Amino acid sequence: MSSFPMRKKVLITLNNSKLSGIERFVLLLAEHIDKDKFDLVLALPTVGPFCELLKTKKIAYFVFDNKKNGNYTLSGIIFLLKHIFKTKYDIIHAQAGIVPCILGKVFGVGLIIEHKHGLDFTYEQIQSFSFLSTFYQKLKKFFCDYTITVCDNDKNVLINKFKYKADKVITVYNGIEPVARNPKPLNRITKIGTVGRLTYQKAQEYFIHMAEKIYSAGLECEFLIYGDGEDYNKLKTLIEERGLTNYVKLMGYTDDVNSVLKNLDIFVLTSRYEGIPYILLEAMNNSLPVISTDVGGIKEIIKNDYNGILVKQGDVNALVENVKVLIRNDNYRTELSNNAKSYFQEKFTVDKTVQKVESIYKSGFKNLT
Repeated sequence: MSSFPMRKKVLITLNNSKLSGIERFVLLLAEHIDKDKFDLVLALPTVGPFCELLKTKKIAYFVFDNKKNGNYTLSGIIFLLKHIFKTKYDIIHAQAGIVPCILGKVFGVGLIIEHKHGLDFTYEQIQSFSFLSTFYQKLKKFFCDYTITVCDNDKNVLINKFKYKADKVITVYNGIEPVARNPKPLNRITKIGTVGRLTYQKAQEYFIHMAEKIYSAGLECEFLIYGDGEDYNKLKTLIEERGLTNYVKLMGYTDDVNSVLKNLDIFVLTSRYEGIPYILLEAMNNSLPVISTDVGGIKEIIKNDYNGILVKQGDVNALVENVKVLIRNDNYRTELSNNAKSYFQEKFTVDKTVQKVESIYKSGFKNLT
């Protein structure tokens, strides 16, 4: 007899209705999970582009708020409360939000998981946390049975700084579906790009300053920034003030990341803090040479000078010098591209990720019941 015979009802909650990294993770999980064992339903805060994709793929979902992304409103919480009470889920898997975990505790849901897709603060911010901020972060662990992190770096922060129990924090690396190898042409570097929300975290102003210095050195490339967010006007003003509008472009939001990446020659990530960003995996998957700031768990996927280049956070000059190296050195660029693709295929496919999540659902529920 199977040790896990019953089909478990799983509620996955999200804080956004656009197709960003967390939504891509959830989409792949919903598509690839063993449907004979798990019945997934997605809860979204508002109507958005992600809804249309879910409809196309016939993935069950509902909208619990329809007012805003990110923060829960009272009406949204009440809606979720009633829905959880009525539906009687076996598992709640909350993506970057503790509120659904608290609601699950109220109604005795069998297994409650918070999935942290990165910690929303820098190392320096953690060191200066007030007593109340530290207490709030510590408090979260009491409302979930397990916490999933996307890298060991974040796991260690939770254990060492916020006193999570080591056996209650599990690292699950993100994974995506492989695409065909996309070799980059030699002697033709024309497009350098980045993709991400236009926010303080992603620090696209460093990308703009980098572009200015590279162009001033006589290397004429296009510098393309994909994404939208609260920093749009600030970045647009910076581009205009520096006289960069002809070659640094804000391209807006895209829901077809692979097509964007296939058209780039070099990918640059300038983030102040991260877990393990999906976009780096997607760049590696598309055989792109990558330059990234060395923050969070990024060093767990980018091995400096092997499958990418790591630079200190905020070091614009290092970004500039390494982009120049990649532009001028075809063999080195090709080596990084090939190694990035191979390392991705070895470590970060969606099958590995889904198997790990399924094992947590199975063993976690068994241990708690």
